[in-house]
Amino acid sequence: MTTVWFEGGEDYAPSAAVRRTVFIDEQGYLPEEEFDEADKTCPHLAIFDGETPVAAGRLLFDGTTAKLGRIAVLKPYRGRRLGAAVVEALLARARALGAGRAYVSAQSYAVPFYEKFGFRAYGEEYPDGRIPHRDMEMPL
Repeated sequence: MTTVWFEGGEDYAPSAAVRRTVFIDEQGYLPEEEFDEADKTCPHLAIFDGETPVAAGRLLFDGTTAKLGRIAVLKPYRGRRLGAAVVEALLARARALGAGRAYVSAQSYAVPFYEKFGFRAYGEEYPDGRIPHRDMEMPL
């Protein structure tokens, strides 16, 4: 497995392909819900199995807080710690940028996954599309 970063403004098509499969095809998000203006400027990563992108994520950074997002793993690759590899890579990049806090809008079923990294949920559950979410944060 190989991790590749796509910097803001670069073609992040491999990452987008994973997101399209997971969030649009599997979970039913609309393309306009999944892809936004932030995609044009933020760094994206993809993990490849050979030539095939199989996991993805992106990082938004405002100078103090890093927002991890769009973390996705293709179904045949789940259970292989690739989601953890994406989160770890995003957190490492956030630390390198000097972020003091990391934030994620987690699908509610994934709260225990993010807690393993030190994230803590706060606030009420809310819908994002048709899927319940919880905001989570951690100091870096």
